[in-house]
Amino acid sequence: MPPLLPSKLNPHPRAGSRLDCNQVIICGTIVRLTTPRYTPAGIMITELKLSHESTQVEAGSPRRVTCELTAIAMADLAEQVLSMGIDRHVRLTGFLARKNRMNDQLILHICEAALV
Repeated sequence: MPPLLPSKLNPHPRAGSRLDCNQVIICGTIVRLTTPRYTPAGIMITELKLSHESTQVEAGSPRRVTCELTAIAMADLAEQVLSMGIDRHVRLTGFLARKNRMNDQLILHICEAALV
């Protein structure tokens, strides 16, 4: 189990437990980037669409997986993702969250991005 974070950084009552695990690592191709926008505090945000294709093993058999997902990057990561450009193969690490409080669609919030 990973080390527990200080409670003021992770205030959830079960923080650090296996119940709060939410990490995604996915590779794919950037197929769309939005024009950056800014929060009221001036933090840059950009969204991207990632196209993923792979073969995964499910119930002992190979399965071809294709999907597209929306991801969001903020601050320095937004600049980094924008500089990568469209049609680049990337590896994204982050966590899933609702798009906003009124929309249950899940999006990937990027914590790390690298060209592969």
